[in-house]
Formats: sequence, C-alpha cells, structure tokens
Amino acid sequence: MGNCGLGAWADDEGELTQERLVEAVEEMNVDEVERCLNGGVPVNKSIDSKGHTLLDKFAAEHAAMLRDALHYRGTPGEATKLLVEKQEAAAQTLKVLLQHGAILSGRSAAAAP
Repeated sequence: MGNCGLGAWADDEGELTQERLVEAVEEMNVDEVERCLNGGVPVNKSIDSKGHTLLDKFAAEHAAMLRDALHYRGTPGEATKLLVEKQEAAAQTLKVLLQHGAILSGRSAAAAP
C-alpha cells in the first residue's frame, strides 16, 4: 500500500526533514517547527559538521534578528513594531524547542566558526 516510513512523514505542506526544521528555526516559523518536531524530526541531532544543534541555530538567528532591528531604516515606530513581532515569534519558537528537549551543543561546538 505505498511507501510508509516510520517517524517523519510527508503531507501537503512538504516532507518533514532536518533541513526543513532548520529553515523553520531560521524563519522563527513556530508552526513549522512544531509540525516537524511532532512529526518525528529529532531536536538535538547535529545540523552541521561542527556539531551545532537547533538551539545553537536559534541563538545565532535570534542575535542576527536583534542586530537587524537595531539597524532598521524605517521609522522608529516601524522598527519597534518589527522588533516586537520578531521577539514574539522567537519566544514562541524557543518555547517549542525547549518543550521538545532542545539543548545547546556545548561550548566547543558553539564556539567553532
């Protein structure tokens, strides 16, 4: 009856893969992060050759988001609105990652360029 695998599965929104989960973290797309994790994509699997985890990626993306907000070229009101929206998305994403047991890779992997 077709090819059914265990763990990650595919649907109309696309196959659940580690790459898709990393992209969702980069975008602070909490719904996609949750969908991937609930679908069986591992939360603490190394995402690169240096041993970084999703929580490392989240921290790097969050830092970049804050830098971008500080250098936003719109009005102060627009910059503030953008910062608040991005912070809310980041907080929700972090909450889901932590609920699924996400951890930082550790000092040696996180410090590697």
